[in-house]
Amino acid sequence: MKKAQFVVEYGNDHPSLERLAGMLNRTLVGTENPVGSVEWELCREDGYIRCQFPLGPGPQDKKKYCDRVGRVLAEYMLSDQEPSLLRSLYQTRLGLKDEVETDLLIAEAVSLLDGEPEIGEVWMGRGRERRLQKLASRFSLYLEDHERLHLDGFLRFRLSDYRAEVQEAAETAIEERLMERQYQEFMTLLKSMVEWQETRTSTVHVLHSGGHAFRLLDEEMRPLEQENPDLNGSEKRGHLEVREEEQEEESRVVSRLLAASPRQLYIHTKEPESQVIRTIIGIFGDRAAFYPDLPAH
Repeated sequence: MKKAQFVVEYGNDHPSLERLAGMLNRTLVGTENPVGSVEWELCREDGYIRCQFPLGPGPQDKKKYCDRVGRVLAEYMLSDQEPSLLRSLYQTRLGLKDEVETDLLIAEAVSLLDGEPEIGEVWMGRGRERRLQKLASRFSLYLEDHERLHLDGFLRFRLSDYRAEVQEAAETAIEERLMERQYQEFMTLLKSMVEWQETRTSTVHVLHSGGHAFRLLDEEMRPLEQENPDLNGSEKRGHLEVREEEQEEESRVVSRLLAASPRQLYIHTKEPESQVIRTIIGIFGDRAAFYPDLPAH
């Protein structure tokens, strides 16, 4: 009987090689071929796994096994090698030494790569399934024409686009972590300033009608200062300009509240989870209170 033979090499990482061998062995559970018809050889010393599958008379038999093994290699790459690749990027290229910090960044980078899970899915997002299918296809096509596959070499020389995607996620994760750290330090500074400065206004009402539309009123429900009637500007502005102006408006709201230094802050909003509202609450703490409805005035 004709047989298809694959040799998968992976250096001297014995535990990793054994995990891969276990994953490959489980591919035939529940299939039409009994496990005994497949020959497996795990050579820990030389760092390879040799698999031999029986081939039937049909021309699609080899492709079927290539697809099956390719899928397993892709799953192994994402579950085992992707975290190792990220760890190497953080420790070697970025010089991170803290293991806990590295683990958190790896989890964030994988989350960025995976994306949000589909409705009904527990953990796998579109990004993970896309990477899984792409890697499985690459492995399968290679095995159709080659009997020996070296995982390290394949990752280094034939998956440069995948490595670039992982590196981009790693860099994005660390940038977001640094931004979050800077934001928290800035919030701590502002909160400390609010606690120490004297109150200048008894009451300020923050009227948030949605999005980035705000009005600030004093205890008599009068404008805290002259509002800008043309805050939204021309409709011809580009998206980037609109976003920049939205961020500037958020900063203006916070700056005006800091300058007013109210003893009590009433926030009237139906979007308590919006970023700017959370920022205001984080700064003013117990001085702030929520009111879901806009006051009549």
